[in-house]
Amino acid sequence: MNWRVRQYPPETAGALALELGYPDKMGRFLAARGFRDASEARSFLDMSLRDLPGPETMPGMPEAVALLLEARQKGATVAVSGDFDADGLTATALLKRVLEPLGLRIITRIPNRLVEGYGLSPDAVRELHGLGATYLVTVDSGVSDVEAVLLAAQLGMKVIVTDHHQLPPELPEAAAIVNPHLGGGWESAPLAGVGVAFMLAWALRNACLKTDGRQDESGGSLVAQLALVALGTVADLAPLRGPNRTLVHHGLNFLMACDWPGVAAMRRSLKLDAQSKISARDVGFKLAPRLNAAGRLGSAQPALDVLTTKSPAEAERLVRELEALNRRRYETQSRLVDEALDLLEMECPSDYCAVVLAQEGWPRGLLGLVASKVAEKTGRPTVIFSIQDDLCVGSGRTAGTFDLFEALSEVRHLCLSMGGHSQAAGLRVGLGDLELFKEAFEEAAGRQSWRLGEDDLMIDLVATLPDLGALAAKLALFEPYGQGHPVPVVAMRNLKVLNATSGRGGRVELRLSDGLNRLNVSGFNLSSRLDEIGETMDVVVSFEPENNSYGTVWRLVDFREPKRPE
Repeated sequence: MNWRVRQYPPETAGALALELGYPDKMGRFLAARGFRDASEARSFLDMSLRDLPGPETMPGMPEAVALLLEARQKGATVAVSGDFDADGLTATALLKRVLEPLGLRIITRIPNRLVEGYGLSPDAVRELHGLGATYLVTVDSGVSDVEAVLLAAQLGMKVIVTDHHQLPPELPEAAAIVNPHLGGGWESAPLAGVGVAFMLAWALRNACLKTDGRQDESGGSLVAQLALVALGTVADLAPLRGPNRTLVHHGLNFLMACDWPGVAAMRRSLKLDAQSKISARDVGFKLAPRLNAAGRLGSAQPALDVLTTKSPAEAERLVRELEALNRRRYETQSRLVDEALDLLEMECPSDYCAVVLAQEGWPRGLLGLVASKVAEKTGRPTVIFSIQDDLCVGSGRTAGTFDLFEALSEVRHLCLSMGGHSQAAGLRVGLGDLELFKEAFEEAAGRQSWRLGEDDLMIDLVATLPDLGALAAKLALFEPYGQGHPVPVVAMRNLKVLNATSGRGGRVELRLSDGLNRLNVSGFNLSSRLDEIGETMDVVVSFEPENNSYGTVWRLVDFREPKRPE
């Protein structure tokens, strides 16, 4: 793994530290992360809900609100069609939680990934129309579903598409389309699907208050939904900048404080103490996988139910079900990753730019996870297909700064369908076009100047053991960390290794010293390299908030024989 230290203007680092009253090393970190002056850093820290852009400024929002007010006045049934991942599930739950108290009649529907695939299908439209829905709201989906939206219109349904995925060449003929990529200043750090749903709920609530001419009775309820926004936004790897950062910051607090039976049961199951602080890492590695597990293996309904149930007993039962599904998901995923890596070794040349693998019988619900693991292992953008009859259903994940959506857009003519964003995408390709797709995607990947080099580890700062305490106190101010704002990574040189042991999960634990100070660190998936550890090592650690009584830890990322990082 190549260690690459971020470069920064020394004068900017010094000015930042001086003006903010921060340690010198913290000034270097901020400069390395692109902060230009103290006011920019203060603005980044000031995550006030009052400073969020008004929801009415999002393109398509006025039309969407007018339609929902119309449905409310008529007493019409409004169908909310979501998606089977954590983003779509939280968005669906959020609209149900907010719109019903505002007086709308809501029914919800989540597609079965294994039967229907992603998005709004014509069959789903017919089903919802048969249930009496005359208004249809899509969340986290719909912007690519031209055929289904057209059918809904032909059946007399008024469709509101709310989505956050990149815009396709042809937009559906919906009555309203709400999508941050349509402009209005929202496209710089697009909201997740649940963020768009929150903005719709907020705008509708504001409109209802004006229409009803009464005091706001739902404000507290609306703000509490930020728990769902944080959950879905982090799970979907939306960039934690701009409005996303503010929404997640406050949402994490609500996630620990809310007394919803399902969320409380999940916290207890995961031993997340309500008096402790929850991090984006806890969401991404603990909560989100359990919500996603149901939809990956079958129906996602149990995950939606756990977010909406009012019964503590039902919540406990649903959480046990999700735990069992998640264990099965993990076991199957591990087997599929091994199979994919074996196939990669046989099929891909040494100089490949992208990975495309296909196999009959691979479960569709796990393709994205396998693609993510293969991309992480190879450092290349990856598309994994499951072949069934003459159809290849695939899921893609990015690597590094590679823009997956841009590359797939170049080969869209070979896809039966395709949608997503820069980090992830779903697609379908005819079996007869699979080899052409592989060649074309490889060429598209080769045209992007995206790779720094194979297995690059970006380091924010070179520091010493005595620096870590003061750094940790200031780095904690810049949470939440996640996509677009990764956890800080620090390198330290020439540390004595007092003890090195391995444990479960490929864990390695090191006791380090500089002669005066000591630090215990541990990291996963490193035990196979235990014999590389000598008496003195250069070490890389990451700052990662933890939900425990110690507050924060430094996690072991990498180590090597002493030499100056490049």
